[in-house]
Amino acid sequence: MSEVAKALGNKLISIREDLGISQEELAFKCGLAAAHMGQLERGEKSPTLDTLQKIADGLYITISDLLDFGMSLPANKLDSKTNKIVAIVQNRSETEKSKAHDMLKLLFK
Repeated sequence: MSEVAKALGNKLISIREDLGISQEELAFKCGLAAAHMGQLERGEKSPTLDTLQKIADGLYITISDLLDFGMSLPANKLDSKTNKIVAIVQNRSETEKSKAHDMLKLLFK
């Protein structure tokens, strides 16, 4: 197990915990198998570039941000509460997203 794989695994755990989601939820958001996500989080496997891109896309961050091991979350990205809202609506239909948008507008009117 390489130091880079361990650092990436720790970063994934940190982001996941900040978002308040399970390992399975993170895997789903990234289009990966839960078992594979577990191996990545434990640093047992090193991801391919395609897998890194899937993870970055699922988390709405760049690969560069994902590999920045000096910070647990990029400062210029959405805060954890906003990410939780995004995670709720991310895989919904356009109609459901529209309804959620309308409800939020009413709530903060």
